[in-house]
Amino acid sequence: MATTYSDTQVRQNVLDEIRHDVRIDSTNITVDVNNGIVHLYGTVPTYFQKIIAGEDAQRLKGVRDVTNDLVVTLVAPWTDQEIANTVRANLARDVRIANPGQINVSVVNGVVTLTGTVGSYAEKSDAADDAWRAPGVVDVVNNITVVPPYTRSDADIEADVRQALASDPAIDATNINLSVVNGTVYLRGTVPTYYQVQQAANDAWGVAGVLNVVNELGVSF
Repeated sequence: MATTYSDTQVRQNVLDEIRHDVRIDSTNITVDVNNGIVHLYGTVPTYFQKIIAGEDAQRLKGVRDVTNDLVVTLVAPWTDQEIANTVRANLARDVRIANPGQINVSVVNGVVTLTGTVGSYAEKSDAADDAWRAPGVVDVVNNITVVPPYTRSDADIEADVRQALASDPAIDATNINLSVVNGTVYLRGTVPTYYQVQQAANDAWGVAGVLNVVNELGVSF
């Protein structure tokens, strides 16, 4: 029989996880939980900490969804030009980014917008990672377009996504329904944890030829 978690238990677990994470200044973070949906609000000194706090909450049992409304309040101001230069430097030296020159970076009031093209979703995600690690960033808008170097049939993509889900020990794929239409992967059904909702999408995005992932998975404890 599956263990159920009350909102009070989930809230305490999220608070403990965030407070014990040495990467986060949790002084001004508040957590509310309603029907398993975690709401994070308050302030943190960097965008990096906002992302990490959300990831900490996602991993915990009993969590159905996470709304991350943390606001970044910078300790020291950075100019938009300084932020843009730092993000471009991060992209240029990141071995995961094949062609950093194809990624455009603009910054307005600390909000980084990424555009351009990359060959895979992994690169798109890695580029965002490079951006939110830059000091002074208050948000990242990732509008990079994924253009795979070659096209694959929907049947081949579907077979590889199924294999990726089946081989991932972190996912119970029993109740996941999968289809692929014109390179877009559709994930429907249920998984036991919110973490698995996110992980299933990550697995799908990691398959060559995928153009988009529509993640409609729900959580069923």
